[in-house]
Amino acid sequence: MSSTKEDNSKNPARRAFFQEIGTGAAGLAVAAALAQLGAPVQAAAQESKPKTEPEKASSPFFKNPPPWPKGTIGDKYSHLFSTRLRENSIVPDIVPGPQAYFRGDSDLPGAKINMGWQIFVKPYRLELESHHHDTDEYLFFLGASLPDLVGSFDAEIEYFMGPEYEKHTITKATVLYIPAGLEHNPCDIKRVGKPMLFSALQLAPYFNGVYQTQGYMELKGMKKID
Repeated sequence: MSSTKEDNSKNPARRAFFQEIGTGAAGLAVAAALAQLGAPVQAAAQESKPKTEPEKASSPFFKNPPPWPKGTIGDKYSHLFSTRLRENSIVPDIVPGPQAYFRGDSDLPGAKINMGWQIFVKPYRLELESHHHDTDEYLFFLGASLPDLVGSFDAEIEYFMGPEYEKHTITKATVLYIPAGLEHNPCDIKRVGKPMLFSALQLAPYFNGVYQTQGYMELKGMKKID
């Protein structure tokens, strides 16, 4: 920068040229060229300005949503929230750490479902005998790597359905619907390439079922870990 200033001071013609760019015909030409750029230039200028208000998230489903509520303070609905989900793992030899379970009516009186979330990191025979429920059940086999719970699935599971033990092999992320009364299991997690997330959702206030050798069994609650 210092050399440019020196050259300009020693060369009057050069100094006059730069002054002409700023105030004369050349300056007008530059301004005209910028004006021809139109919206992109204006958009760039707007982006350079600091944002004073955070942008509101938009939804593809609601074009004209109502104003965001300010809310009130109270505890009228506090009994509908359950935050005590941690329990000791039911498969400690596979996953020693605590896992998450929602025990339905035991955790939130009046609830009509129960479910759990378990992580498997190596092969394991999850259920050794068949059973059925008097309500529908849904089983979720997913990967455990965020943000892609589907693409990160890397396991092989053999699952047996019906009284004839029809065998199905699960090799990609799957949701399994088990209608009420349908015999299901055993479940053999044969290979685990990456950690796998397994979740069972039963449409009942607490877990229960009729097992092949044990008969009717139920689980209404387990000790929580705060």
